[in-house]
Amino acid sequence: MEKDYARSKGLPGNQPHENDYKKLKQAEKLPHDHEHDEHNHQDGDLKEMHDGHIAAGRIVGEVLKATEEFVKPGAKLLDIANKIESMIKEKGGEVAFPANLSLNSIAAHYTPTYNDETVVKDGDVLKVDIGAHVDGFVADAARTFCFNPDYLKLTEASKKALEEAIKLCRPGVLISDISAVIEDTIIGYGYKPIQNLTGHGVGQYIVHMEPTIPNIKHKSGKILEEGMVIAIEPFATDGKGHVKDTQPVQIYRVYGMPSVRGPEARKLLDMSLEWMGLPFAERWVKMESQFKIRLALKELRDRGALHEYAPLKEESNGFVSQHEHTVIIKDEPVVVTTF
Repeated sequence: MEKDYARSKGLPGNQPHENDYKKLKQAEKLPHDHEHDEHNHQDGDLKEMHDGHIAAGRIVGEVLKATEEFVKPGAKLLDIANKIESMIKEKGGEVAFPANLSLNSIAAHYTPTYNDETVVKDGDVLKVDIGAHVDGFVADAARTFCFNPDYLKLTEASKKALEEAIKLCRPGVLISDISAVIEDTIIGYGYKPIQNLTGHGVGQYIVHMEPTIPNIKHKSGKILEEGMVIAIEPFATDGKGHVKDTQPVQIYRVYGMPSVRGPEARKLLDMSLEWMGLPFAERWVKMESQFKIRLALKELRDRGALHEYAPLKEESNGFVSQHEHTVIIKDEPVVVTTF
């Protein structure tokens, strides 16, 4: 999830019921993006945290493995997304963010509309990026389905870059060394890493936080620390290696509880408590009409309480592949999202 995040403006007029206060305080926490992360050290027992990430990772891994059964040419993206999100819940988790199903030159942040008729076709390259949480502890992983023989090598480039990066996920390792191996591996396949997408830390009710893990070489003295939980996600492309915002926006995040006037906006704020401050899809919003949904989104946008996640497209229309795992930093790295 890219772009800057405004900070919550605190607790305004519409106060929640007392039993919703804990949810509201969680909803005020901001997720952090691939480009603009900040420190957010988790409180509580490290083992409890890791157990939560491991439990969420097991669910993500099982669901990503199961996608082999229904991600095929002829399948609707909407059906795929609904199936993924339902499976996460059936397995005892909660959805950490809408299923990202990004085709071809779209690198990230495409999730289907409520009436989306887009179908996977022969010749497509589809990134499936999903997240689950257990008690708020997030796991995030992605794989690429390639239905075009011309892009099998591209798909292998991001996968191999991820494998090589994970080998370095140990305490004391420079993050810049991980970035270098990602870039070198992708270039070795004849492609470019996407320079303005990065890996990231994950936390409790936070999908993106420090540390930032660029996919290109850089100079930094930051190191991995024992017990960190990070998501490594190389993106490879045959294009220029840079993404830009595009349309339609279908993923949003509400932060804070602003004072609103319209009943639609109030209803959406109530719904957002259930999402605990995490990103949501427009198709998740249940109202009488799309007009009312858009009215609610507009008021929250105007109040400065809505972040929009635009689909990210490779600026030269190059095809993109992506692979991602969530890893606990230890002497022997623990990949929690294996499948």
